[in-house]
Amino acid sequence: MKKIKLTVASILLSGICFAQSQTEKVIIERVDHLEIINTVESMIKWMNSDIDNLVIDQKTGEEYVDNLKDVLFRVKNRTILIENED
Repeated sequence: MKKIKLTVASILLSGICFAQSQTEKVIIERVDHLEIINTVESMIKWMNSDIDNLVIDQKTGEEYVDNLKDVLFRVKNRTILIENED
């Protein structure tokens, strides 16, 4: 469970980036957001697999999945905002 918490924290912190121009910053943010989306979607699949295989308690696993879906929703909405900045 600590791995999941650390991974989610690192995902949220990875949105911080520095670039020399605004265009470079937007491109870097888009790539970062796509990577975050792919990682969170994979984590949701892994957690559902762990729930199905009884590796983790169902209630706890569902809480993690709900939290990951919330992160995914926020990141996807932020990605849409970045794309509309152009």
